[in-house]
Amino acid sequence: MELFKKLFDSLNQEKVEYLLCGGIAVNLYGIERATADIDLVLRLDEENLIKFIKVAKKLALKPKIPVKIEELISPEKRNKWKKNKNMKVFSLYDEKAPFFIIDILIDEPFDFSEVYRRKNEIKFGDTVIPIVPIDVLIEMKEKTGRIQDKADVFYLKKIRAELENED
Repeated sequence: MELFKKLFDSLNQEKVEYLLCGGIAVNLYGIERATADIDLVLRLDEENLIKFIKVAKKLALKPKIPVKIEELISPEKRNKWKKNKNMKVFSLYDEKAPFFIIDILIDEPFDFSEVYRRKNEIKFGDTVIPIVPIDVLIEMKEKTGRIQDKADVFYLKKIRAELENED
């Protein structure tokens, strides 16, 4: 949990524009389920990626593939990975804690600016974590077709209905 907190504190301190998605986002919406990685959507412009890379280096995070982390900045490189390697995420890990994996989506799966304006913020201790709105998380999970994601969608829709009834 300390690595988790350190990551989000560092991202916030450097003013990286990011949104938590994936399994941990599902957890933070109140659904218990195991997940091994932290999935992030970043604003994929050069300025934001430079700030993100600064954080990754500060935390000694390394790419899981044999490339320099700076290559993430290049839209051409990301498109090449997507086209030639069917890559969806750029994974980083901590050599001292190899199970601490961060997956960066190499495409913005939605209009980042619009969704970022609607983000939810969840407090984890004194750390604020920006998270994709529940409706966007449901859409993202519906697109994958994976069994775990179908289960997540079922429970997220129940939580969304509960949240709507509270309003």
